[in-house]
This record gives sequence, C-alpha cells and structure tokens, in this order.
Amino acid sequence: MNADDLGYDPEIDRGILEAHAHGLVTSATAMVDTPFATAALRAAPASLRVGLHAVLDPALPRAQAEAELLRQIARFAALRGAPPTHLDSHKHHHARPELLAAFADVASAQALPVRALDRPMRDLLRAKGVRTTDHFLGDADLRPCWTPERLAAALAGLEDGTTELMCHPGYAPSHARTSFGAEREVELRALCERRAREALAEAGAVLGTFDDV
Repeated sequence: MNADDLGYDPEIDRGILEAHAHGLVTSATAMVDTPFATAALRAAPASLRVGLHAVLDPALPRAQAEAELLRQIARFAALRGAPPTHLDSHKHHHARPELLAAFADVASAQALPVRALDRPMRDLLRAKGVRTTDHFLGDADLRPCWTPERLAAALAGLEDGTTELMCHPGYAPSHARTSFGAEREVELRALCERRAREALAEAGAVLGTFDDV
C-alpha cells in the first residue's frame, strides 16, 4: 500500500502519516526538492517504508535522466539518513522508454525495487535484475481512485503474488498547486475504514512493503 507525494504539501503529508498510523498504508514515496521535503522525511516514522518519488522532465535523454535520478537519490539519503526503499516517479514519467532505461540501470546498480505499471515494464525491469511486484493497482486519472467501495472490491479481488496498490491519501493542499485536492480526503477515509481491512483479511492477503519483493 504505497502513498505517493510525501513532501508535496504539509496537508498531504499529514494525511499520509494518518493513513499509515490508522489505515492500511505501509509505504510512501517522497519528493526531495520541495520546501516541505525535509520536514516530511524527518516526520515519517521508521515503520513507514519510504522510497523516492522522482520528479523528472520526461524529455530528458537517458544519460541526463540517470544523473538526475542519482542526484535525487543522494538528496533523499541525506534528508532521511538512509537510502530509499524503492523508486517510482511523479506522473509515472519513468514509463517512458528513455527514463525507464535510466531507472533500470540505477536500480540494478543500487539493488532498489522499481514500480512497474504493467507486464512490459515488469519484464524489462526484471530482465535487468530489478525487483518489482507481480501486480499493480491504481489509476491517478480517477479522482479519487479509491472510494471505500472501489478499494474494498480491489482488495477482495487480489491475485496471487505481490501487488503494489498506489494511493493518494491526504488533506486538501495548503500550498501545492494541484487539481487533486479534496479527493485525497476520500482516499484517506477509504484506507482507514474497517471494511478495507476486513476485505484484505477475507482475501487471505497480508500487508507488506517493498522489503518483501
């Protein structure tokens, strides 16, 4: 259960930490170049496994994308005091071929798992020796993606193997300019509802992190 956008806005950060403390969120991915990144990474408890939510220009050529990814990983480690647990990217830009190649090379060298959105991404990453989950759930174009009903249905229908469920819990942003605001509160409530935990148990699934991949 990975919450994107840690460090994006204090109100989003507050919601992510609440979804971890009182809901199903087990991991998050953090931006490192915002004004709120330092506070967010310091506030996140050790029980919340935190990866890098890389923000990259999708037009970057491979070599420059790799250099920028390495810079953000180094900044993450300086702020968190530990390397990221896994990698993904803002707006899924790492799905673009040049960026995916850069992610694969960096992740392979640093033994970091990477989010795979579909089978072609998963196959390419695994061919490079990069760990990924077997399945991925989440659609950032749905706002919100996870209503209580949709989340419970997704958990009830989990497939065998490991699944990353991407979510965007939070409160309406106080600083970030984003059209994805109040909808985050719907996802936060869904992740903290009893029915979601019951659906997970009935499916015979257990919560995990990228440490389990």
